[in-house]
Amino acid sequence: MKIKNPIAIHNIGDPYVLFYKGMYYLYATSHFNGFYCWKSKDLNQWEPPEICYEAGKKSFGNSCFWAPEVYEFGGMFYMYYTAQWKIYEKEALRIGVAVSDSPQGPFEDVLDNQPMFDFGYGALDAHILKDGKRNYLYYSRAGADHIMDGARQSEIYVAELGTDKCSVIGEGKLILKPEQEWERQEPEKHQFWNEGPFVVKHNGKYHMMYSANCFASRYYAIGGAMAVHPMGPFVKYKNNPILSASQTISGPGHNCVVQGPDGACYCIYHAHTDYRKPGSDRQVYIGKMWFKEDEICVQHPLYSSIT
Repeated sequence: MKIKNPIAIHNIGDPYVLFYKGMYYLYATSHFNGFYCWKSKDLNQWEPPEICYEAGKKSFGNSCFWAPEVYEFGGMFYMYYTAQWKIYEKEALRIGVAVSDSPQGPFEDVLDNQPMFDFGYGALDAHILKDGKRNYLYYSRAGADHIMDGARQSEIYVAELGTDKCSVIGEGKLILKPEQEWERQEPEKHQFWNEGPFVVKHNGKYHMMYSANCFASRYYAIGGAMAVHPMGPFVKYKNNPILSASQTISGPGHNCVVQGPDGACYCIYHAHTDYRKPGSDRQVYIGKMWFKEDEICVQHPLYSSIT
């Protein structure tokens, strides 16, 4: 299987890929009022995007439509996404849920002008882990309204997903916060982030991939942590980060994992379109992923063609 990086999908962020019945569907932060969806049979050639979700009368959000992820439950497709709650003037991010009978949409909000939950603080970057009879929702606590030691801090939480797939059971539990040296490379900005969680189960253990530092910074990178239970405690890898900036890419992060047509696992993430000019302009990269000594490894895009 050959994939040439970067993939021809630009002006996006936070890519997520769903594989369903022989087709790959890619969703991303991509549209001012909702989300686009791309399709591919091989992870390499992608069809032109189509809008799969647009905010409507039932939408709780009116801006900041970020980080959609889509999951199939009982033949229906549930999209979990971030948006700005329109009842507030200041930043108040929350997570919404929309549903469709097709992975291409159109997705429609399930709840009427309400987010999925409200714990009294900003929440973003929803991710679902299916683990037998139970499902778990991971998310990031927004840093805008969370000040720790004089700096804005974003952290990762987990809660069990309700049986209706549209609610959570109990309060969120803190499982990761920025503590390692590589996660605090820009102290002058007074913000330290852990966000974009994605969990992979391997040999009975739970490996969380996550991103740290600011998404618009060269120092945005992917780290890993491991636990023996979906709700933690998670212990960060000693060899973090898993993937970071180089002479060819800037700010790799907010990834997902999917099995390719060849049976191998692939990490799909964004990086800055121009590595010399970090910012919000990002594009899609794909790297082969494997485990070594119980830690995740990702092929660096220095090798532009994956074979």
